[in-house]
Amino acid sequence: MNQNKRNWVAAFLLISMFFMSAVYATQGALLSSMIDAFSLTGINQGTANSVTFTGSIIALITAFSLQGRFRKRFILVVSMLISVVGLVFLWGAPSYALYVATWAAIGFGLGLMDTVLSACMADLYTGDTGTLMMCMLHTAFGLSSVLMPMAYNAMMAHGISWKQIYLIVGFFGSTFLLVSTIIKTKKQIRDVEVLTPESHEIKAIAESISRDHLIGLVAAMFFQGVYLSGLNTWINRYADTLSVLSIPAQSCLFFGVMVSRMIMPFLPIKADRYVKLGAALGAVVLAAGLLTHNGLILRIALAVGGFLAGAMIPCMLSIGCERNRKNTLLVTTAMMLALYLGQCISSPLIGILESSVGLEAGIYLCVICMLACSLCNWPNQSDARTGR
Repeated sequence: MNQNKRNWVAAFLLISMFFMSAVYATQGALLSSMIDAFSLTGINQGTANSVTFTGSIIALITAFSLQGRFRKRFILVVSMLISVVGLVFLWGAPSYALYVATWAAIGFGLGLMDTVLSACMADLYTGDTGTLMMCMLHTAFGLSSVLMPMAYNAMMAHGISWKQIYLIVGFFGSTFLLVSTIIKTKKQIRDVEVLTPESHEIKAIAESISRDHLIGLVAAMFFQGVYLSGLNTWINRYADTLSVLSIPAQSCLFFGVMVSRMIMPFLPIKADRYVKLGAALGAVVLAAGLLTHNGLILRIALAVGGFLAGAMIPCMLSIGCERNRKNTLLVTTAMMLALYLGQCISSPLIGILESSVGLEAGIYLCVICMLACSLCNWPNQSDARTGR
């Protein structure tokens, strides 16, 4: 593939990631409107989010059986179509039951997109360029997470109903797919991925993960899921017990994360060294901020800690894909599944700690998991391979 075509494919992947994040962002931005519209109370208020997450985990498990049987870009297009059709169903859902069922289907599509996008980018670029583009891919997710909730709020402020926003996002996705298909045809961008079906039995998958020295990365992604999701869900609640400021603690964290992903590839440090140190340094900074019991200092620590640890996910994915270039989908699926499982247990685990010990203990759990994330990347697996 020549450079011009490679650039077009990369642009397609970046915009796809932006779209995926935009769909996810509707859940938080439209939550209050949805609760009021369906008159929800108690646990029902979070059911849609839970089933979305369940759908995504099922998708990641399913992805193991798709490896080598279907081309990744074909899977990506199908998963985007599932999401687009689902958004139309959300707009027309007459009952909460149908609304929730639709989110389960969308979650399945988003889960496939999440793992396939990273695998496609890893196939497109290797080495330091691969790390750069993987970071850019996940920066696109962060930018959309920041910008789209503001856009949705602005739309509703100008009289657009919360359900109409689903149509708008779906229209963007379908238009993007149509334009991409036209460009692909006009520029004759062919998908030349070689299909090599492999066993998707648990034993064979485990052997492949062990053979390619991915166990440490998979474990690190699990701890990444615990601490990042834990901070995302609980840090505002904890920070507000110290002092209520106009800047949400969560925004400080993700500002640092986004900046980290944007500039990490240009820093004089290799990805394999960064993944050993990034989250550990972030943990030290966050722990120092927590010890002050000062809301402003904590927010500064979150921004700095987010900057130090923010590029862990794309860097670990890039390293993992370099270790098994023949089957990048297996690598990204195993790692993203670990990430999702960590996210799944994080919030309830911190909730238990809050009830039994106190919320501060739950936040310190995130610090411990940040340290564990970095420690799982020791010793250097590439050295283990060569015996050095």
